[in-house]
Amino acid sequence: MIKKFEEKNRIIKIIFFISFLFFGRFVFSQEISLIAKNLKIADREAKPGDIISQTKEGLFRSKIAYDENIIGVVGEKPILVFGKESSDTLPIVSYGETLIKVSNMNGEIKKGDFITSSEKPGVGQKAKESGFVVGKALEDLNQQEGLIKAQIDTQFQYINLKPQTTPVKSILGKIWEQLGEPKNFPEVLRYIFAILMAGGSFFAGFFFFIKTLQKGTEAIGRNPLAKKSIQLTMILNLLGVIILTLAGLGLALFAILY
Repeated sequence: MIKKFEEKNRIIKIIFFISFLFFGRFVFSQEISLIAKNLKIADREAKPGDIISQTKEGLFRSKIAYDENIIGVVGEKPILVFGKESSDTLPIVSYGETLIKVSNMNGEIKKGDFITSSEKPGVGQKAKESGFVVGKALEDLNQQEGLIKAQIDTQFQYINLKPQTTPVKSILGKIWEQLGEPKNFPEVLRYIFAILMAGGSFFAGFFFFIKTLQKGTEAIGRNPLAKKSIQLTMILNLLGVIILTLAGLGLALFAILY
């Protein structure tokens, strides 16, 4: 299914490129759909802007979120249309710029957001996870539902909207949340204790490592013949510092998680 979809999509893009070579200046100056193909639509309620999908019964408005069978959008006054027009056909835009019907049901749509299908027939929504999309918004949606310009390019799109946070930011964020209510004061103390324990362990370990290194270097300088025994002592001290540091960090982690 996916291979057939990708092959069909590649053919459409080739047609678009060839047409652009011949009609480049004229097409590029327009603000509506570029290329469309007249297809037989089984859904009599389909209108310009609706997202269309292939089903066993024929072509209908999409009503499944992230539908992998999306073929395009019903275009309004496309510049170039392939296929014979009849009473049961509509111009379907599979690649290019056109108006698309969208809703803010899955989050506010801004310029640059990917758009996918939804459970509302023919209406798109913001894509907030990886899956099949119909294209990308070219302008903001300033109402609950309406038509906006979009770059149509049906494909599987990887989307990662999870914010990148560091452990320190995560801990500080939890503390800030807990400060809102007095009853959470014990919880706040727990996080503060964890921060102090983790920070103290790290800096104490670093301090003792530097101190051990300096003393070992001085000892070797005073007694070169005992170099090997001094180096062994330095290594043992270093291992002790590492163990104590890891123990402190482990205790801090335990305090946060439990």
